[in-house]
Amino acid sequence: MSEELTHSAPQGGALRVNPEPVEGLTQQLEQLIMPCILNAGAELVELNLKRRGNTYIVEILADKKAGGITISECSAINKEIFQICDQSGLVGEDFEVDVSSPGLDRPLKTPGDFTRVIGRDIRFHLRVPVNGRLECSGTLREVREGQVIADTPQGLMELPIGQIQKAVQIIEIE
Repeated sequence: MSEELTHSAPQGGALRVNPEPVEGLTQQLEQLIMPCILNAGAELVELNLKRRGNTYIVEILADKKAGGITISECSAINKEIFQICDQSGLVGEDFEVDVSSPGLDRPLKTPGDFTRVIGRDIRFHLRVPVNGRLECSGTLREVREGQVIADTPQGLMELPIGQIQKAVQIIEIE
């Protein structure tokens, strides 16, 4: 359950209610941490801000543009973002930061995500049917003008990126 109110205790100890929605706080946090992520040569894949009791959980998925961010790179970004959050006070005093790689099965959302996996097999879950189907799999052939072109068993399909609810690379372990 997400909260619409965020709480922070000022130094005087009394609890102050900040009516700003968590969404707005997430946007401020993204602006605050982006320089750190970019300076590390990484890109922000996903940022989630959650509450567990009085603790904020800052969850970050980061990757290199070509993929393959290392554990030590994630650790370095984690330490720097923790310091940024601590110094800014944006998420209060009780918070955790978790920076990790999205992994091989990362969700594909942007044209850049799809471009990175051209030539690979992808499973698409669609918001509305395309050629009568809500789900299809195929080899990604091209990304152009807000669409992806996939070679499926039913033939070439043009899928508008905005109509893709979820897309993931199909990983086959041999």
